[in-house]
Amino acid sequence: MALSREAQKAYKKAQKQKRKERRGHWLLIQRGDGAKEVVSKIFTQLCLVILIGCIFILGSELWQSVSTKILNGNLKDLIISHISIGDNGGELLPSAKQLLAINEDTIGWVQIDDTNIALPVVQKKSSDGNTYYLKRAFDGSKNKAGTIFLDRRATLNAHERSDNLILYGHNQKDKTMFGDLAKYKHDLDFYKSHPTVTFSSNYSTDVYKIIACFVTPVETWQTADGVIFDYHNCINFENKQQYNYFIENVELRSQIVTGVDVEYGDSFLTLSTCSNEFEPSRFVVIARRTRKDEDPSVDTSQAYTNKSAKEPDWNVIYHR
Repeated sequence: MALSREAQKAYKKAQKQKRKERRGHWLLIQRGDGAKEVVSKIFTQLCLVILIGCIFILGSELWQSVSTKILNGNLKDLIISHISIGDNGGELLPSAKQLLAINEDTIGWVQIDDTNIALPVVQKKSSDGNTYYLKRAFDGSKNKAGTIFLDRRATLNAHERSDNLILYGHNQKDKTMFGDLAKYKHDLDFYKSHPTVTFSSNYSTDVYKIIACFVTPVETWQTADGVIFDYHNCINFENKQQYNYFIENVELRSQIVTGVDVEYGDSFLTLSTCSNEFEPSRFVVIARRTRKDEDPSVDTSQAYTNKSAKEPDWNVIYHR
């Protein structure tokens, strides 16, 4: 006996409801699910977990980037009006007092015009001093951007300072910390308009004239002869031979010939960050402290690109 049209519609609706009930929840595994349904739901659950994890990681990265910019901006607003070139007679600078009130590890302030480099510098003398601030913000909070820090082996106080103050900072993708150092890479014009670095200790503020910038390997296996330039160990020059080793290697590698003169007895500032040409590598900017009564301005008219600069051993690094 044929069903009426209305009965057929009711039957199809009932069948559809039964299938829906059998199918159950789209995500949760339920009694009666077939093998294919179970596998499909497990796969969906894994995808959902991965998606949530990615959202959490991206959100965390974004928040750390934003919080870094806010903190650095607030510190700059707090300090910038107190920065002035000169010595404070062995007394703490007003800027240092402000920073020390926030972080007792404060050792100074570093700044390059027209960049995001206007940052406090810390130093921790303990055995973990060169790792402690890699993932800690200036206010002590956890942050992958870290804080600019002075090599723990260096000396910097009212009466003594090491020959070469080495500052380390992350090469952040958002250009915070030392991310803007890359502007000097093979860019003569940027150097010519920004040939100096301002660095304040807790007791004095000085202008440093940039003498070199270069990319360098870190591991001995990255070079054909197994020798690397260990600039990070050039902190104090015990004699002229050690000074000459430092200067000769710096000038040999520099991407720019700046024309800034150097001599035994000068003090230096080294800014070191990770580079992205290969892993691990470093990009380094080195500057000389202006001497007593020296004009802090730089004549960049004679600066030029160093086409014969010693480059990393690309064939060795990339196994060509």
